[in-house]
Amino acid sequence: MQLALDICSVYRYNISGTVDDMILDFSKIKLIPGGKLEFQFEEALDPLAYGFGEFQLKEAVSCQGQALHAEGSFRVEGQYHTMTELSCSRCGQLFQSPAAGEFSVCFVSGNQVDWDGEQDLYELSGDAADLGPVIAGEIFFSLPMQPLCREDCRGLCPHCGINLNENSCSCREEEIDPRWEKLKDLLNQD
Repeated sequence: MQLALDICSVYRYNISGTVDDMILDFSKIKLIPGGKLEFQFEEALDPLAYGFGEFQLKEAVSCQGQALHAEGSFRVEGQYHTMTELSCSRCGQLFQSPAAGEFSVCFVSGNQVDWDGEQDLYELSGDAADLGPVIAGEIFFSLPMQPLCREDCRGLCPHCGINLNENSCSCREEEIDPRWEKLKDLLNQD
């Protein structure tokens, strides 16, 4: 059996083509305990197809990694990088930001549950695993909660709505809430 492991344990994918190419086929390593599948692809990904409409991708996702067969499951680890398009939380302008990271998930068949909550489990579809939702989720969770086009973004004027990064406005900055107007009168009694 050791000879079979040495000859058959590593399969390589170099994927390029349609979105369906984010699917890893484990059929060649499913019968080999410890079998390894290495993969590398550069593929377009539509985050909206997986329920993530908060960002767009401006280029294909580059991904590489390996899958290891162990005890009826497949541990998939890898790295990804791409360019996202986000909307600034202060001024609303679209800007591009790189997204890169690592992932480690486990694909299982049936209704296996990780009671300890230590693994990200995904269900196998036959002998195949779709990395699309994994990578879309990883990109989403790596994004800032309040993306900024730049650190010193001045945002929009709360009165006239002009983008303060591009123009200045003549709005009074000392607009006082009418509920506090009487306090201002107390200061001016001198």
